[in-house]
Amino acid sequence: MENYLIKSSYELTLVATQQIIQKGIEIALEKKLNLAIAVTDKSGILINFIRMDGAALVTVDVAIKKAKSAAYLNAPSKLFEDFVNEGLTSMLSTPNILPLQGGMPIYYEDNLIGAIGISGSDGDTDQLIADILANSLN
Repeated sequence: MENYLIKSSYELTLVATQQIIQKGIEIALEKKLNLAIAVTDKSGILINFIRMDGAALVTVDVAIKKAKSAAYLNAPSKLFEDFVNEGLTSMLSTPNILPLQGGMPIYYEDNLIGAIGISGSDGDTDQLIADILANSLN
């Protein structure tokens, strides 16, 4: 008999976040980028973070907020950037959402388990790297 009162769930481990960040560092070095990389749990709470040497100070908050946005939305942060770019400026008032690409949810067996935020490059590159890292555990 199924229990409808209790759910089971998956969580990112610290080791998993370290692997994600290490892969991000490798990509950044290969592309000669100085990035900030944030990994949150599925609730948007920070688990792990790095700011590479030379990454601008602003990248710290931006990476963390991109990851939180992806976790809160259960969707890429680019979704809200697209809304704003399409003229839905009211989306700017949505609490705790940063409408910039570079935040991606992380899934395991179709379950949200966390999110990644990348900052330090142009938006398209941040998004590309976030997408690669969000899928790096699969």
